[in-house]
Amino acid sequence: MKLSHLELPFLLLALLLLTGIPAWGGQAEDELSDLGFLTMGEAETPARSPRPASRIAENVTVITADQIEALNAHTLAEVLNTVPGIQFEQVRTPGSWSFFNIQGAVSRHIQVLIDGVPQNDLVENAPDLGLISVQHIERIEIIKGAASAAWGQALGGVVNIVTKSPEADKPFAGAVFSSYGEQATSDLRGELSGTVNRFGYYLSGGNLHSDGLLPDNSINRNNAYGKITYDLPSRGYIIAGFDYRGAARGIFSAPNSDDLPFGARETDSSNYGYSFLNFVYPFQNRLKLDLLIRESRKIHEYFDNYYDGEPKFSYTGRERTTGGSAKLIWGDTWRNVVVGADYEHANVSQAVSVLQSDLDERVIDRWGIYSNGAVTVGDLTILPGIRFDNTGIRSNLVSYTLGATYQLTDKTVLRCYGAKGYSLPSALRTKLPERVWTAQVGAESSEVPYLWLKGTFFYNRLWDIDDPSTGLKKAEKQGVEIEVRTVPVYDLSLIAGYTFTDARNTETDERINNVPAHSAKLALQYADDFIGLHGTLTGNYVRWNEPDRYKAKDGSFLWDLSLTKRIAMKEYAPEIFFTVHNVFNNAQYQLYLLRNTGRWLEGGVRFRF
Repeated sequence: MKLSHLELPFLLLALLLLTGIPAWGGQAEDELSDLGFLTMGEAETPARSPRPASRIAENVTVITADQIEALNAHTLAEVLNTVPGIQFEQVRTPGSWSFFNIQGAVSRHIQVLIDGVPQNDLVENAPDLGLISVQHIERIEIIKGAASAAWGQALGGVVNIVTKSPEADKPFAGAVFSSYGEQATSDLRGELSGTVNRFGYYLSGGNLHSDGLLPDNSINRNNAYGKITYDLPSRGYIIAGFDYRGAARGIFSAPNSDDLPFGARETDSSNYGYSFLNFVYPFQNRLKLDLLIRESRKIHEYFDNYYDGEPKFSYTGRERTTGGSAKLIWGDTWRNVVVGADYEHANVSQAVSVLQSDLDERVIDRWGIYSNGAVTVGDLTILPGIRFDNTGIRSNLVSYTLGATYQLTDKTVLRCYGAKGYSLPSALRTKLPERVWTAQVGAESSEVPYLWLKGTFFYNRLWDIDDPSTGLKKAEKQGVEIEVRTVPVYDLSLIAGYTFTDARNTETDERINNVPAHSAKLALQYADDFIGLHGTLTGNYVRWNEPDRYKAKDGSFLWDLSLTKRIAMKEYAPEIFFTVHNVFNNAQYQLYLLRNTGRWLEGGVRFRF
């Protein structure tokens, strides 16, 4: 591993800033709700330590449990599809598998974590967001752009999921959610939570079922999640938890045609689970130790059955991973340093029935060490970071970041950062990691009365790209993202986001397929707490850049409308809800074989106790 003449001074500057500049100022800690796109407390941030909005250089969006509830969503995929800059290739039966991208960064470039446990598989390095229930999610933190200096393989961003904590003030509390819609599409789930003395517990589980809103697109998914917390007598706490999800799904069917001479029906079956143990101990002098150990297992089976007879193709992939992380966090809002280490031991194999043998099996050991921090001088905060990774494959990597925020006025924050990051290839392929150099410049402000505005320019230069289907080796992806939010007027508020992405093959200067050039998100929210009526209308627009043979459909909005009404104005009164999906029955998909659902209806009830 060699550092270029440009990288070495950058790394030295980052290390100097982590340790050498004193903090100035004693201004009050600002609330993210003043300037953030979504109301929240503090985010985990790319530095893996809590930090308020004006101390985050990257483009970050946070979604809370209340906002997830307003959507009456079933899966993580449905929630993320409402976020500016994120686009899914198709919208199908809830729980379906789908690729997605963040500002042109594809699924394998996005690191998804729950409770600090990676959710990306090892074979494709992609997460299955359709299988992740939203019931146990407290908030979702989305980092758009390279964040490898803290999180490792995060070339295009991070989706960090924080799960719910036990109910602190009651020994027993809970909630029940039940919905039913067309094609026997139902979601039954619930949760129990409470605290007794030093012990707390949180349990949730449910079943998502559908006969399929599209042909051969059925699903039957079961999930269970639980955690137990224990507050240590002096200080600190321990958390032990588990997560399981298993599903049988119909992916799609393709009839006999000129394009597909053999009609096919594709199905898959997935079983995934993990467990973790987290120990957190705060020392004196603003120092905290955070230790995490984890273990996960996954079995994924895929079947491709041709209508016209043999051959029948099946695939089985198995993964088992153990690992852990340790980090020391020192400091406060104005000056802090995080030093940490990650380790992972993985065993992965796959087999194909046509060959009647294992294609490959591999054991991988990976580890990384990192340091990130923040230094505040008056209204300026400097945010350096550096990480070294032994990837367990052909190369060791150094990732770094250097960012800054400037509090221009009480209502305006300026941001910028540059970073170098990476994403790992399939664990069963001997390829180099994909690399990126990224830069962002942006601002957010509420100076204009009744409006909150946020704008970000982004630039990404990628190399060592692993895309055998297109032969793409190097690329540039740049663009702009703009977000607007109004304050409530007569209980109505408007949220809008637009993203333009120009993605090109740097060797040919041709536009890259599978990256939407234009996408927009709209939301009209109504909230009248006096009568207990809430409503959310969301719109999703995309313009794909696809070859004619894909027969893609775009250029129109998909609108979803959700209404929720509390039956009585009491603390534990049930709520009824009703959702119309794809209100105007529009078409929007990237590939004609994976058409989106048409208009469909569902309704249900939510009850807390």
